Amino acid sequence: MESKRGCLICAIFRCRSLTRPCRRQRPAARPYEDAVVKRWTAGIAASDGFVFVTPEYNYGPSAVLKNAIDWVYPEWNRKAAAFVSYGSAMGARSVQQLRATAIELQIAPIRSSVHIPSRTLWAHFRGGDVSKGLQSSRHKPRG
Repeated sequence: MESKRGCLICAIFRCRSLTRPCRRQRPAARPYEDAVVKRWTAGIAASDGFVFVTPEYNYGPSAVLKNAIDWVYPEWNRKAAAFVSYGSAMGARSVQQLRATAIELQIAPIRSSVHIPSRTLWAHFRGGDVSKGLQSSRHKPRG
């Protein structure tokens, strides 16, 4: 896929390392003091858009992801976001909450999302036939 700039560069940001440093400083309090927080916010600031991949826990996204999103404010502004989710109800409720958060942070969420059925996810993790998991999760006509 080619962008107007002539290239597409993808980076993966992992939220796991952010849980501790984010507790040491007030969210969105600049200048950022912690080295991990500085790297996180610099990566967000340098990006043009985001694809959030999230499970659904208790009708929402994971606490680690929500914490990482809440940590930054101006760096998110005026950028696009897409969502990929899995879990209960294929993660639809976590995406619903993330969309509301994104709008408040002045992120522009795209309309469509990718929701992965649990059967497909388990088939993948167990080394099984992913396409079979997709077929069995589709609604079959009743006769």
